[in-house]
Amino acid sequence: MNFSIRFPAGRRTLVAAAFLVVAGHAAAVDPAAAPASAATTASLHARIVALIGEAACDSQDQCHRVGIGAKPCGGPEGWLAWSDKVTDPQALQREVQALAQASIAENKRSGLASDCMMRPEPTVVCRPRAGDGKKTCQLGQGGVNSAV
Repeated sequence: MNFSIRFPAGRRTLVAAAFLVVAGHAAAVDPAAAPASAATTASLHARIVALIGEAACDSQDQCHRVGIGAKPCGGPEGWLAWSDKVTDPQALQREVQALAQASIAENKRSGLASDCMMRPEPTVVCRPRAGDGKKTCQLGQGGVNSAV
C-alpha cells in the first residue's frame, strides 16, 4: 500500500519553517556547557541520595516525600522518600534547593522543553522492604489520598 500526504503550498512552507526553527534551536545548544551542568546535577542528586540513606523508619509519621530536580515547565522531576529518623530536614532542604537551581539553570542553558504534565505527589509509607524485611520509608502507588 502506498500513501502520500499532500499539503497545500502554504502548509508545506509552514511545515518546512517549523522544522528549520526546531533545527536552529537544536544547533544553538552549547555542547560544552551540557556535560559540566549534567555532572553538577548528577553530583547533587548523589549527595541527596546519600543524605537520605536507607530511610529507615519505625512508624509512618517518620516518613516524608521530597520533590527533586526541576522540570522546564515547573514542578519536580521526581520524588524520593526520606525519614526524619535518619535525615536532617534542613540539610536535605539545602541540597534539594541546590539541585532545583542547578536543574533550572541546566534546562535554560540547554533549551530543554517538557510536556508540562504535573504528576500527583506520591504517597509515602513505612513498610518492610521486599528483599530483607527492614522497615523503610517508600514511595506509594498513588496520589496524596491513595491508601498505598
